[in-house]
Amino acid sequence: MTDYALRTRTVLLAVAAVAAVAGAVVVAIAFVRPAEPAVRVAFSLTDHTGASVSEHDFAGRHLLVFFGFTNCAQICPAQMGKLTAAMARLDESGHADRITPLLISVDPERDTPERLAHFLSRFDGRFVGMTGTRPALTEAAASFKAYLQTAPPQGSGDYQVVHATTVYVVAPGSRIVGYIAGSGDAEAIAAEVRKILG
Repeated sequence: MTDYALRTRTVLLAVAAVAAVAGAVVVAIAFVRPAEPAVRVAFSLTDHTGASVSEHDFAGRHLLVFFGFTNCAQICPAQMGKLTAAMARLDESGHADRITPLLISVDPERDTPERLAHFLSRFDGRFVGMTGTRPALTEAAASFKAYLQTAPPQGSGDYQVVHATTVYVVAPGSRIVGYIAGSGDAEAIAAEVRKILG
């Protein structure tokens, strides 16, 4: 093989090697999924004492947020009971003082502040209940990406409201940092919160 041919072959092999590396880099970049932006929540509602509240009133605290309603026959009382028990477990581990549990109503037509206060009296005393106008609650639910029934059914005032049982963990800065399935028990809820808080 002549010197010219040898040099040409060497150059071609080098170019091929660079192309292969570049291709690998391109492939690697193509398969790296960018991180999804954190969901930031926002709400402007009325709490169970009649005071106006927004996400800014809880700055510096983690929130445990559940969407429910006071006329709920079974799911809401059961979930609120589990959250109450979870808060007791978090008291034992020293995490509870960094958390405020919230109940956001999905039934603004019936859930007045007074009715929320009466309902909450059965559960952990740190719960903050929230209600508001239908548009305000629709906006709040949308920021959580939570399902909210658009309007109450016509007719009798004795009706149930379809809603999810997910518990949202919101970090300071109003970012959702955890989703806890409604099927989990109190210990599972507490364990997930402890893991998030560190």
